Amino acid sequence: MNKLKILVVEGNTKEENVNFNQAGCVSQSENFSEHIKMHESGCEVDIIEPADNSSMERIISSLKKYNGIILTGSTLRINDNSEEVKKHIEFTRECFEHTDYIYAACWGLQVAVAAAGGKCRVSPNGAVTGISKNVILTDAGINHGLYKSKPKKFNAPGFNFDEVEVPPKNSVLLASTNINKFAALHFTAGKSEVWGLQYHPEIPYSYMIRLLKHRKKRLIDNKSFENENKLNEHIDLITKEDLITNDNSRTLELKNWLDYIKKS
Repeated sequence: MNKLKILVVEGNTKEENVNFNQAGCVSQSENFSEHIKMHESGCEVDIIEPADNSSMERIISSLKKYNGIILTGSTLRINDNSEEVKKHIEFTRECFEHTDYIYAACWGLQVAVAAAGGKCRVSPNGAVTGISKNVILTDAGINHGLYKSKPKKFNAPGFNFDEVEVPPKNSVLLASTNINKFAALHFTAGKSEVWGLQYHPEIPYSYMIRLLKHRKKRLIDNKSFENENKLNEHIDLITKEDLITNDNSRTLELKNWLDYIKKS
């Protein structure tokens, strides 16, 4: 295969990405682009924003030229049923008709599940804030290409308030956590093979720490943390995790997906 062409679907609105910039964080699509090129330096990466009609018009007729599509994280909520959410679901259904390989991270997994007929909900076990603890692979996950060379149990960056409630009918469960049963799924929709994760191997812990500090008041107000001291203790825990985490092992899921496309 010649050099890969990957389309990254930005999950956040332009307005929300201003908030990310104020936190010292790049957009989800920019972060993915950087990490793709960390593993595939010659890869061509394009970015689309489904909420941007002009952006959509440019890309919709040329989806077939991409070797794979990535659906990023977002602060959007599936069950808000806003116009932005509807556009993401509609675009994802278009992707199912034209794309062989989809990698879906966090919100990306939720929007792919919704587009394929599944359901999402607010997680009854609480939010994941900066770190997804004790991701445990199922037997299917151990033998799946997504987790090649990955340990059976590990921690990973994560940030989500919602989760998959009912996966698409042909889904295979690859990993779970104590908070999110459907921490990773494999399913097909249309002509697409979807590898989806409810966490963020592509986001550095340092990025998560900046978000936690920027969202401090919101996280305390919504009872994610009892007070500022509890939040700071959590940040300390993530800081320690960052010190013992290797970037190559953290991002292995993304690398494995890119390798899978190249060999297909």
